[in-house]
Amino acid sequence: MTDRGRPLAHRSIWAAQWVTIVGLGVYVLAVSVLGPVIARGGTASVSTGVVLALVPVCLWLLLFYVQDASEPEPLGYVLRVAAAGAVLAAVIAVPMLRRLVTTSWLAAGPLPSLLASILLVAGTQEFCKYLAVRFTVFETTEFDEVADGVTYGTAAGLGVATTLNLVFVLASPSIAPLPTAIRIVVTSLSHAAFGGVLGYFLGRAKMFGEYGRVVWGFVLACVLSGVVAYAVREITQTGLTVNPWYGLVFTAAVAVAVTVLLLRAARKSPQGVPA
Repeated sequence: MTDRGRPLAHRSIWAAQWVTIVGLGVYVLAVSVLGPVIARGGTASVSTGVVLALVPVCLWLLLFYVQDASEPEPLGYVLRVAAAGAVLAAVIAVPMLRRLVTTSWLAAGPLPSLLASILLVAGTQEFCKYLAVRFTVFETTEFDEVADGVTYGTAAGLGVATTLNLVFVLASPSIAPLPTAIRIVVTSLSHAAFGGVLGYFLGRAKMFGEYGRVVWGFVLACVLSGVVAYAVREITQTGLTVNPWYGLVFTAAVAVAVTVLLLRAARKSPQGVPA
């Protein structure tokens, strides 16, 4: 990619980010309308749930490819990072969290639950995203801008989210389409957004040698992810009533805010050569 072409490529990448957020909202609305058709008797098969779980990552990859059609080669790297995030979540995050995180953490009170959400759950998941980016594309010549870090971090986040969504669906004998779709979108939006945060700091490290800031980026991503996950649980649960729409609106607002901040930060980052 030439320097002259970079602004257009940046617009393409960020357009994919924005359209994905809007597209996932449309996806949820479509499921709400088609729910009676998808599910007979209020529930659908696990195979339907698998399809629902794959929609967010497929949508983002498709939009990324279409928007960046002038230079499609990086799609292979994006796929590699997303796949690495999914595999790492399956072999590290899911087994580890099944052993470490129990319902006793949730019942112990707000503070223990919040700490478990940040230190255990988010810490493990964000570490998988870090590994997915650091040991697949970080050393390649395709990783040559700060904005690339956001892109690859987002891909890693969607990979992790896809595994988490599939685990949730496969653990259920049947699913309710709309609540399941909302949960899938909430998981995908949050992990994509906070993967982008971590990726931004990895981009700074690659371009300007700011490796010490990666630690702060990791901590920030963990705090944001843990706090948002905890907040979604609190917002959606009112006594014995669960309203997943509240969690969706809250998560979408957070994802939009994070995307805006990342866009501004990436634009302000000076162009340079890799350290």
